[in-house]
Amino acid sequence: MATTLLQSLILASAGILSVGSITLVILLLISDRGWHNGLGYALGYTSAYTVIGVSVVTLGYRTAENNTDEPNIVLPIIMIVLGSLLIWLSLKNWRKPAPQKKKEPRFFSIVNKITPLKAFGFGAMVSVINFKNLALFLSALSVVILSDLLITEKITITLLVVLVFCLSVIIPVLIFVIFPQKANHVLNGIKETLEKNSRPIGIWLPLLFGLIFLLKGITGLL
Repeated sequence: MATTLLQSLILASAGILSVGSITLVILLLISDRGWHNGLGYALGYTSAYTVIGVSVVTLGYRTAENNTDEPNIVLPIIMIVLGSLLIWLSLKNWRKPAPQKKKEPRFFSIVNKITPLKAFGFGAMVSVINFKNLALFLSALSVVILSDLLITEKITITLLVVLVFCLSVIIPVLIFVIFPQKANHVLNGIKETLEKNSRPIGIWLPLLFGLIFLLKGITGLL
């Protein structure tokens, strides 16, 4: 169980690639409704991944019961495909010219009008329509699905995978709750840092995780 837990959590740490979600939750936290909207978004985001994760693992467990004798080559292939896609994304971001003038995202103009309930729904929607994040999340779960653990152990690990994967939106909310007086200053600093370094982040993070996934996949096939 320890090996499966470690491998899945390492892969789940790729959730830090969700720079867009980090920025969104920060914007919501510093909006007029403050932590209500930020918390709503984070709850929607984590709830959707929880439902997806538990459903996929449960379905995978039932399927695996009928295919116990097949060779375990699915995970290495998934790792190779995902690693290749991340490296391609890194190269694409590298070849893309740096914007001369930053445009204010359309979301900025409506952020103060969003209610906590809408923020919850928006967070849930983002977790489903962001295919890059969903692929990263499912790759972490594939380690759990293809393991020989009991269903209760698999679900326990799945919940931990969700927690680690969603730290990108959970941490800003915790900062706001734990340090309410300094939260705006700290969160604005994080947002500005992400904006200034968006290009190198978009190049080096996908490249790093892409190489990790690719090497893991190749090693698994050898």
